[in-house]
Amino acid sequence: MIRALDPSDDLVALTALIHAAYAPQAERGLRYWGTHQTVEDTRTRFAAGHGFVAELNGRFVGTITVRPPQPASPVQIYRDPGTWSIGQYAVHPELKGNGLGRQLHERAVKHARDHGAVTMALDTAQPAVSLIAMYRRWGYEVVGEADWRPHTNYSSVIMSKSILRGDVEDEL
Repeated sequence: MIRALDPSDDLVALTALIHAAYAPQAERGLRYWGTHQTVEDTRTRFAAGHGFVAELNGRFVGTITVRPPQPASPVQIYRDPGTWSIGQYAVHPELKGNGLGRQLHERAVKHARDHGAVTMALDTAQPAVSLIAMYRRWGYEVVGEADWRPHTNYSSVIMSKSILRGDVEDEL
């Protein structure tokens, strides 16, 4: 079940989920913010947008945060009034590859589109070729770069895609 984040949701459990989801990237030496963020970081990152969570048998198994335009962002596309972005995107390792991540992503896209977005953007580590390939399959294109150090230890690619009706699948 995918639903909106509720103020009563357990941020300790959600932070643990995020850490577990990013652990394989940490094993590769990539220091995503999700590998080490605190519970307070989780709270702050959710507060910057609209969070969704996926639950299975009473436990959190996925999450995503969709953010409206960010006028103070150092990344130009994130400042664009028609661009929303996703972050804090995590699926429990045991459930990767079963479509849950795609469902979370489509819920975030629908939310953004319903609130006036015409473009969706994201960033991920340049060395994360499999993630970049997945986002390309979902219609994203690389449009720039960013560097989030010291939160990370790598350069990121910025990717975006149009989410105008007719440009994306309406799965929800």
